[in-house]
Amino acid sequence: MLKPERTARFTRDMKKLVKNHTDIAPLIHVMQLILLDSAESKTQLHHRHNAHALQGDLSGVYECHIDNAADWLLLWERNNTIAVFLRTGKHDEVL
Repeated sequence: MLKPERTARFTRDMKKLVKNHTDIAPLIHVMQLILLDSAESKTQLHHRHNAHALQGDLSGVYECHIDNAADWLLLWERNNTIAVFLRTGKHDEVL
């Protein structure tokens, strides 16, 4: 199981979602899957949420779609013990 860390930017993104009355339960569920770091959770992230590594300038950053929403993303980095949540929001806001 990974330990969570959040960037200041991610915290601001979360506050924006709450302010706009967005149901963040799907986001919390995806974050829990990431933190579990099991083979089953990775399979679910890949198949249901289209989780994948980014390339180019964002090499080493992972992205997935929240609740199969086409335009709600979560970006994170990970190492052996920590998952750092970087951003969440629409494509044009986070990329």
